[in-house]
Amino acid sequence: MSSRSDEVREKILRGARAELARRGLAVRVEDVAVAAGVSRRTVFRYFDTREALLAAAIESSMRSYGDHVPRPGPAADLDGWLADALVAVHRMNAQHGRVYFELASGAARDGVLGDIARARRTARRELVQRFTVTAWRLADGTGEPPGWVQDTVAVNLSAFATEALGPDFGRHPEEVGRSLARALAHAVRGAAADAVGQGQATTLPRGAPNRRRSAP
Repeated sequence: MSSRSDEVREKILRGARAELARRGLAVRVEDVAVAAGVSRRTVFRYFDTREALLAAAIESSMRSYGDHVPRPGPAADLDGWLADALVAVHRMNAQHGRVYFELASGAARDGVLGDIARARRTARRELVQRFTVTAWRLADGTGEPPGWVQDTVAVNLSAFATEALGPDFGRHPEEVGRSLARALAHAVRGAAADAVGQGQATTLPRGAPNRRRSAP
């Protein structure tokens, strides 16, 4: 594919991501064409079906999470890393908008969109797992983090947290990220201190992979 074709395809995907954020899965090809500044026929030159277009746009959005969540450096501290990471996550949650709520709803979906919904769920679980292990390591936790810490991480990273604090309380994504980073830091440190006080290792839920040295 030529560089010109690559540019057009990326323009269509940007338009699709923007319209998915605004309209969710009800978005039409016509909406994407207008947002991308191309014709409907041009959209179908690059994507055989509406579902293939939406799947490609959602896949590219999911990849952006892994690209934008910062990895802690050798001298990273828990508070600084959590602030940077949660601000990045909540910016992306706000940017991705309505479609992520619909995919997270648990509604049954068939075909390509069903595959994407399942892939999103798997990617989110992996992100939460890696995030939990990294926070636990930076808090000097012993053994493995308890399951409730992973649950707390999942809630604090969620698009529902972005939405709950955004429109109702007038918080920008950056404010949401910094506020939740402080709350999460206290939770993780408290759990790490409890684990030391109890003198026993704690474990993640059964079936969660052991990735104590990994980072998001």
